[in-house]
Amino acid sequence: MMYFLNPDLRRYTPAKRMLHKDSFAAQAAAIVFRTQNAMYVRETRMAAVGRFRMILLIVIALMFVSQPVSAQQNQQVRVVEVIWGFDGRVVAGQFMPLSILIDNLSDQPIEATARLKRVAGMVNEVGGLAVQPVFLGPNSRRWVQFYPYISDRSATWYFDLLTEDQTFTFDPMDQPRSLLEQNRLDKEPDKTLSAVILDPQGMATRLPTTIKHMPAEIFPPYGTATQGLYALFLDHVPDWEAPRQEALLSWLKSGGHLHLLQDSNSQTLRFSGLLAPLNDPFPEFSVGSGTVTRHDVQRAGLVSQIVTPAITPPEVKAAQADEAAELAQQAQMAPGFQNVNSFEDAEMFSSLRKITQPEHSWILIFLLSMCYVGLIFPGCWLLSKQRRFHFLVTYGAVAGLAVVFSLIFLVIGRRGYGESTSLYTLAVARAEDDTHWNSLQYSTLFVTSGNQYVIEEKDRQTLLASGSADERVDAAITSGNIASFVARIPPFSSQAVMSRRRLMTKSWGLVLTEIAQNADELTNMTWTFNENFPTGDDIQYFAVHGSKVYTLKSDAGKKQLSYANLFTSLATFCQQKDEQDFGAVFMPFGGRQYSQKDPTETLQAECFRKALPRLMARSLIDDFAIDPGKFRLPEGRIRVMIYAPLPSEWDMAVSAEVRRGGRILYVKDMTLQTGLSDLPGQ
Repeated sequence: MMYFLNPDLRRYTPAKRMLHKDSFAAQAAAIVFRTQNAMYVRETRMAAVGRFRMILLIVIALMFVSQPVSAQQNQQVRVVEVIWGFDGRVVAGQFMPLSILIDNLSDQPIEATARLKRVAGMVNEVGGLAVQPVFLGPNSRRWVQFYPYISDRSATWYFDLLTEDQTFTFDPMDQPRSLLEQNRLDKEPDKTLSAVILDPQGMATRLPTTIKHMPAEIFPPYGTATQGLYALFLDHVPDWEAPRQEALLSWLKSGGHLHLLQDSNSQTLRFSGLLAPLNDPFPEFSVGSGTVTRHDVQRAGLVSQIVTPAITPPEVKAAQADEAAELAQQAQMAPGFQNVNSFEDAEMFSSLRKITQPEHSWILIFLLSMCYVGLIFPGCWLLSKQRRFHFLVTYGAVAGLAVVFSLIFLVIGRRGYGESTSLYTLAVARAEDDTHWNSLQYSTLFVTSGNQYVIEEKDRQTLLASGSADERVDAAITSGNIASFVARIPPFSSQAVMSRRRLMTKSWGLVLTEIAQNADELTNMTWTFNENFPTGDDIQYFAVHGSKVYTLKSDAGKKQLSYANLFTSLATFCQQKDEQDFGAVFMPFGGRQYSQKDPTETLQAECFRKALPRLMARSLIDDFAIDPGKFRLPEGRIRVMIYAPLPSEWDMAVSAEVRRGGRILYVKDMTLQTGLSDLPGQ
């Protein structure tokens, strides 16, 4: 009696029918089958593992052997050089220039749209698409300059050229580490701020080596794009058109530091036109809030002993540093407060979005939800038990209830209560002179119907960016004197927009008429102003001197601004308060008392009230200060700060009828000398 193993059927087959009755032989055959079957499965698995290992080894070998292929290889257009910011570094919280030198290798002209997009993580495109038209002649090079807004998160940027026939793609560009973040995290005591020396066009050698270099032809033509530059060295008169000259003066008046060297003939630089204010013969003089320093050396003599002090931030006094550390420790321990060092743009946009959030009737929504659940079960279940109804009636009832209650929830939930398309803004505006202001704005556009919306600006050196740093945005962004933000916004949602503009207003005629000081503390101060000065019950006035904030009061009848006998430290003023805690009111001699939140306060009023310390802290970033506790205004200066409603003449044009609202913090530096309406050079 013999048994044969059938590998296809995975069972044993008796050689003869009569052997099927032999139970002992059947058991023996089953044991043989299980043994051979286990061996077959084991061999199959080992073969699969072997094939997988072989494929893995081939992939690893290819990774090591193959060379990386550039995205621009074998293209008729290539990227020659990329310059981030001014010296290869960026400043978080600012619009920074990104200069890209492209080269047309063909003998055909190229007319294209240059595009720049931000990618967070690996493939998440966020923040919209920055675009601008580009014309590139045959066998020629040119600079393309974008002005992306730098958040405090690392990202990768992608640049390409879109033509009618094809798209030229290039290698990704990693965003450098933020300058202020690097200075805060590094443990070394000596840190430098962004500074460059301008090279004339066609300069072959880059001397000196003690400072970074920047081609003069890519200095931004907009003053709104220069906030990330701390110091500039110049040894020649740039051959610039009027916009770049105006941008240099705008940067200088806003607090820049300009260092003038001797030219190649050891002669003092002589400027003309818009740059004529730089011809003062003094070794050091002021132009607006900025300073100009002359050095009797040529470019080659710019040694580190000259450069290092010029690009290093001033040291903080020991007492002030101890106070800042104590406040930071209190902020971490006390509930309801957070350190201003954790300031993020997202907090500002979050508070603006709360204004447009409707106060739904949650009790009604809850009752309707319970009613819907009850009608589905046991309602529809009981209906299905009725024999006189067809079973399709039950399905129809379920579908009908779903449709009816969806419409009800759409009306009372998603629609809200009387929302309308609106644009709310928070802004910080720094004075360049009596009539020009450099304004940074946070805006949220809330819409009730889905559509394509356009925000436009003309002749204001406008830089635009999406405020949604981590969200995918369907927007095309153009910056410059003709700027636009074109976005498709879903219904009942909002679009966050960052912008920086150079704006004009009538002169306030603000003149310091009286000042009294006891050591580092001001005891009295009075200004006079004209009819253009912002006055009203909803306006707050402050003055910053040294590291203290003084509360002021306005008398519209006398046209006077005077001291209100209230002051506190700048670090204490900028402490951010949690919404659910007590409000803080300044008391004489730097004290603080707490009061309960006003229950009648609207969401809009609450948002604007809580935005003041945030805007105050945000204004210090233009001074390269991320910690208000370590900031101190230079000697001989006083800073007037006015928190007022946003003027209607500064509104941005929107392609829809919108309800507007907003607040602006005016920041104006003045000298402590009485009788002067402005700083020198303004």
